[in-house]
Amino acid sequence: MKNLPKLLTLFSMFSMMTPSVCQLPNTNVYCLDMEKFGEQIEFKNARFLTGFNLYGYNNQPQWINNNELYIAVQTPYDTSQTEIYALSLVNTTLAQVTATRESEYSPMLMPDRKNVSCIRVDATRAGTQRLWTYPIDRINSGRDLLPLHQDIGYHCWLSDKKLALFIVNGASNYLKLVNVEDQSSIQLQAGIGRSLARMNDGKLAFVQKATPQTWYIKSMDANSYATDIVIETLSGSEDFALLPDGTFIMGNAGKLYSYKMGNPQKQWTEIADLNKYGITNIKRITVSRDLDKIAIVNDVYRR
Repeated sequence: MKNLPKLLTLFSMFSMMTPSVCQLPNTNVYCLDMEKFGEQIEFKNARFLTGFNLYGYNNQPQWINNNELYIAVQTPYDTSQTEIYALSLVNTTLAQVTATRESEYSPMLMPDRKNVSCIRVDATRAGTQRLWTYPIDRINSGRDLLPLHQDIGYHCWLSDKKLALFIVNGASNYLKLVNVEDQSSIQLQAGIGRSLARMNDGKLAFVQKATPQTWYIKSMDANSYATDIVIETLSGSEDFALLPDGTFIMGNAGKLYSYKMGNPQKQWTEIADLNKYGITNIKRITVSRDLDKIAIVNDVYRR
């Protein structure tokens, strides 16, 4: 385990270095404190977390507890390998969680809170993507959670037995629900986005790309498969975070917006302008379990 450099120093270096070309997009992760007052949300104390890999790939943050983030990391110097790293906000330390021949992406805390699931790209079968699980205490090398399923791009736990999967299928990526115990599955909506979230009532929230220009956030009953439109997304945005009270947070360019389910006006409200922090192209967003922090991915270098 090694110490993270001072965040203020990294932030001042941000415009002084020349980016290297890497296989994946140059993305960085920021954290802000957040506080909710009724319908209002305030953000402050922005911290730049990924100065250790300033011009590499730092993406798909997920909270393992209220003060620790797991992220997928690829350096500009090894564009063949992506590993999972743990960032401690309390101790300002960095630890590598996986060190395999395969590449790992999209870590997510499992319902038992003892294990982490992630997408693992098979090193021996031409990039086959599987769902792997690793223990948080790292006492073993993990296992293939769904050996009968592959081409998994993203996932979301709906319960300890049911998973929603984004299946990579060229121009027609689709949604699949899987029973973890017997691996039975059903193929559902095609043309979905990469963001999947469990709602408080057990439903799934996801993005449906109806046309290249028109995208919606939808909810789906995990038993009947009935869907409802929640709201049209911000133009070109497919990443969102979902709060327990039904508030969606979505980014567009350098700003954050919110929408609370049930609002009859069906429109997004601007809640923060993050351009002043150098955040100009917001992608993935995740909120801590205690709802007092938000982690944001900024896509720095779009090729």
